[in-house]
Amino acid sequence: MATKKLTAKLREEVGTGDSNQLRREGYTPGVLYGRSKDTKNIAFNTKELQKIVTDEGYGALVTLDIDGKNTAAILKDVQREIVKDGFLHADFQELSENEEIRLTIPLYLENREKAETNDSIVQLQLSEIDIECLPKYIVSYVNIDAAKLKDQPTITIGDLDLEGIDILHEDDEVIASLTYASKAQEEDDDDEEATETPIYEDEKSVLE
Repeated sequence: MATKKLTAKLREEVGTGDSNQLRREGYTPGVLYGRSKDTKNIAFNTKELQKIVTDEGYGALVTLDIDGKNTAAILKDVQREIVKDGFLHADFQELSENEEIRLTIPLYLENREKAETNDSIVQLQLSEIDIECLPKYIVSYVNIDAAKLKDQPTITIGDLDLEGIDILHEDDEVIASLTYASKAQEEDDDDEEATETPIYEDEKSVLE
């Protein structure tokens, strides 16, 4: 289930001063919480956390090494600094193998070229879905096969078959569809927009 390891330690003290000291030492303050567990104040190794966010994004499954004890968890949120883009705070939810968890995962389209023609393009109308499942069934994302649109007008939630996962959407909600428009015409329109002379250049030529 958890594939990435993240070093962490329990925080004995909380507050602005303690948090700033942790950041100077290379740690990001945060919390670890669970449905039926007490919330723990934790500090996470910042370099390891940055790599996990870069590689896996939010919703990453990790094994937290908290003072030598391993705990399965999922990244729920990271607060960043506005100017330096550093990490201010991180929230993880502890996972229990017998408790379902609710999360949002992204949808990706593949095989667009098998459904698109000169007169039609594939349009993704739903980029993520909310799901609920036991930790062992968690997936990071779902690939949608656009080739299905050769034989049907839309791909809906009802077309998804995810083992052990309850999708929290109506079955008739549309994920992707074919939009009928000339791809050549769209490219011509893009070229015209790209070659338009900006207004400030006209004004500059007048001033000169």
